[in-house]
Amino acid sequence: MKRFYTLVSYEKKPEGYAILLDGKAVKTASGALLLAQNEQIAAEIVKEWAAQEKKINPGNMPFTQILSTYIEQVRKKRAAMNEAVLKYLDTDLICYLADKPQELQDEQEANWARWRNWVEERFGHPLKTTTEIKALKQAPQLHESVAAHVEAMSDDVFNLLQVAVPVCGSLVLGLALIEGQATAEEIFKACFVEEHYKDRFYLLDEYGRDPLSEHKQQASLRDLKVCEAYRNYL
Repeated sequence: MKRFYTLVSYEKKPEGYAILLDGKAVKTASGALLLAQNEQIAAEIVKEWAAQEKKINPGNMPFTQILSTYIEQVRKKRAAMNEAVLKYLDTDLICYLADKPQELQDEQEANWARWRNWVEERFGHPLKTTTEIKALKQAPQLHESVAAHVEAMSDDVFNLLQVAVPVCGSLVLGLALIEGQATAEEIFKACFVEEHYKDRFYLLDEYGRDPLSEHKQQASLRDLKVCEAYRNYL
């Protein structure tokens, strides 16, 4: 879509902050007003729209996308989205360990053990781990405790969790990010332990990485940083 506006601004309304393009309110796909929860988030969205050049690229507007998802999806389909996020507990990245080599095992332990310990302290039940491909089934008590915690989240916070978890491949790492237990950079490092190990092993820092892998990692880091920034405004 071509850029069709000159001035971007926001306006306080009883329900939130509306984003205005040449004085007209931006709406979501369903026709709902794009209302930011507070002035800081509205200001970030204004920056995104103002930064668009000849064509509007939604991929360059992560705050806008997160807010649109909150309005269009989370507030309407929260129960189903809870269920989708909670499924990651049995397939959580940090529970699937390498059986070799030792150096990779050490890297995983250095980056993942703290979060398994955190889960046990936080929810009262340990995470099972495996070196096999076959999916684990975590204890019912752990499922119940984590589910109660996720379901008690506000829609605002859950919206960020449902963005972070698929990026991480880990419900645990997603929770750690959204709850301020770690920075986006720390979570990113934990998400890509195996990839970073291979980079060093094959000297890819010197000879160059696969463009698709590089793009995926850059996009993942960007998404995690946006979730972290958005969370700080709530």
